[in-house]
Amino acid sequence: MKSDQLKPCPFCGGEAYLGESWDKTKNIQCTVCGCSTVHFKNKLDAVECWNQRVLPEEKDCTEN
Repeated sequence: MKSDQLKPCPFCGGEAYLGESWDKTKNIQCTVCGCSTVHFKNKLDAVECWNQRVLPEEKDCTEN
């Protein structure tokens, strides 16, 4: 899997996409259920968090 390729949503299996906010931060969101990551300063951090699939106590995806 390429480093920028997104896995399906861990909750519903829906397709995910990279979003960008007005302040240029990035997040990943499911097109079906709306599940999303927090916003990151760059694309690779957002993709890595989305694709990790670990419990919050194992990895803090809220850090930018």
